[in-house]
Amino acid sequence: MEYLAWNDLIAKHFFNEENAGREVLLYVNEHLLEILGSEQSVRKEDFINALKIGPPWVTRQGFCQRALQAFTNWRSRQLEYPPYIGYLAFFVLSAGTEADFAPHAYYPRLWTLLGEPADKGTPPSFDDMILLWQDLERWSREDKHEALGRFVARIRGGWWKVGLPLSQTIISEEERKHLPSFFEEANLDPTDPPSPEVMARLFTVYGSDVFERKTLKLLQSRQAEFNILKQALLELVLDELENWDGTVYEAKEEEVGRPTHRRMQAVGMRICMSLDAVAEVAECYLRFKAGKPFPEEGLQFERKNDSRVYFCMETFQGWSTPLKYNENDSVRRLDAVAVSWVRGENFVDKENEWRARLRGTTTRLFRLNIDGLPDWIESQRLERGIEFYVASSGPETETIRNWGTKSCERFKELGVSGLPHGWALFYGKNAKESCNGIDVLSISTQVRMLLREGMRAGRSNVFFNFAPPKIVIENGTGAERVTINNKPMIQKNALEPVWTIPEGFLKGEAAPFGEPLRIEVQLNNLWLSKIIRIVTFGFPASCRDTPFRNRLGEFCSQDESSKVRGVNTNSIPSDVSYPQFSPFHLSNRILFIGRRPGEISDWPNEGFPRDWQPVWALAFKKRNLWVAHFCGTAEDARIDSVLGQPVNDKKRLKMWREALWVNRKITAGPGLRQLKRVWKKYVEAASHV
Repeated sequence: MEYLAWNDLIAKHFFNEENAGREVLLYVNEHLLEILGSEQSVRKEDFINALKIGPPWVTRQGFCQRALQAFTNWRSRQLEYPPYIGYLAFFVLSAGTEADFAPHAYYPRLWTLLGEPADKGTPPSFDDMILLWQDLERWSREDKHEALGRFVARIRGGWWKVGLPLSQTIISEEERKHLPSFFEEANLDPTDPPSPEVMARLFTVYGSDVFERKTLKLLQSRQAEFNILKQALLELVLDELENWDGTVYEAKEEEVGRPTHRRMQAVGMRICMSLDAVAEVAECYLRFKAGKPFPEEGLQFERKNDSRVYFCMETFQGWSTPLKYNENDSVRRLDAVAVSWVRGENFVDKENEWRARLRGTTTRLFRLNIDGLPDWIESQRLERGIEFYVASSGPETETIRNWGTKSCERFKELGVSGLPHGWALFYGKNAKESCNGIDVLSISTQVRMLLREGMRAGRSNVFFNFAPPKIVIENGTGAERVTINNKPMIQKNALEPVWTIPEGFLKGEAAPFGEPLRIEVQLNNLWLSKIIRIVTFGFPASCRDTPFRNRLGEFCSQDESSKVRGVNTNSIPSDVSYPQFSPFHLSNRILFIGRRPGEISDWPNEGFPRDWQPVWALAFKKRNLWVAHFCGTAEDARIDSVLGQPVNDKKRLKMWREALWVNRKITAGPGLRQLKRVWKKYVEAASHV
């Protein structure tokens, strides 16, 4: 197979739409080359022979000189991918090749793969290969705007010449695919990640079945030259965690001997605490934050050995309302003291396939001002310069008491009620150092730049100008210089490490919409960068290029007599008769309700009503949940429409009352304001039946 064919196969494997916005590691090994070359029945040896020949326009003899010639002015050749990716892939292949050399002996591996003597030293022009790595970053981030993935040219490790290929081997593609399994096993919440230091420990506890030995060895290494590689690995895994949507696959047994898997949405339940300092009473409840939209009808959870159904809805920024339940015809908020803080709890919505898990632990940290929510919210990481509460139980209590006294600006134990038996509560402010052995009290030293909030226009770092992201610097010192295209960014509050994008970039004045914007953070020898784009949202000025559709919604030609394009309709007849709406598809059980009290039919057992017109269809969704759908006429939708006289059937009148009035708290009404008012009128009428 020719070189460019190999080059494009490798490029397409790593740079594609599925990797939009994600960091791409050019992890190439012999197994991958076998997979990519399987259709042509070629393997690693054919790849290396193609490298020695290079692209058709290459004329130089040296290996690195051919790579440089492939790189020079390549954009003028109108190629889909950079033609030097094959050479960079080879450098990574060399870094990961097992051989009888010292771990740091990179060049002997490279020469051995090329069939040359292992003692030839540094290849001529190898130092210039950094130009290729840097250009790949420019292509992925600025030319392609991360739509195919984000490559970052980092020189990691003590040997700068080989640091780039080594940095691509910190985690394999197979390991990366299984990261969600690790996140699930370690009970990690993408909306509340731990510190990098804690993540490193979790690798060794929960990652033995996911990560290769060399990856675990890197994390356990205490050699200084591996610190940058270790930090890069932890940063990548944290990025993957924060971008994880919580989807997990778990096995289930539907039929004997036939295991299947179901897709579950996993979210992390958090304890929230409302504290009355005067009365010395703490009220605790449960809520969670999800990375996916909630079902429209909300969620209804069950838990083992509990007959209650707990429900919640979405509020804002992915947060749920506090978990509640029905009791004695009233709605009550679940007291978090009723669940086990030490063992943890599982709440499952089987119908929507959501699982909310409260992690079990003997120490819980609470922070204020999380996403603008009231009260103190549980968090998995402590930061400097903040107030916090710590609840603890068991032997860790004394450890925390000693740590707080020595390491915090203010620290005291509170005698409050409202916590589980045996738990103590401490108030702290401005912790100076971590509490050894307690994960949630670990203060990270790793500086990270994060994009928070904002509305993305796709999977990559493209944001709408009316909802731009905020730039957050974790563990900064306050002396950072943050710029966007070399222009200073705005820090509105010197006490918060948050920067906002200047108005000029949001109005298209400082840079045209869609152009790449480079955000950079500089602090002493530290340099961080991200590329984003700001775009506008608008409707097309004309529907001229929009296809026509006929009355059935199918694409049609301009000659069709009745058609629609965009908001424009053509030749719609005035005597159109619209079909009656009967939502049989919404449930396997529907209560049809008519205008007269007592007009009710339990479909399908009683069939569809023939002698009266339904106004409402109450669709059964699950235990303790019905959804009301309007299916009447335009006259029925009027607020001044009059209900008919009750039918002369006591049984039907009782069923009508139960469906509308008795079940009103477990029936979700319509969303439109006009229909809500009509629905309320029917419910109120049922109360008098």
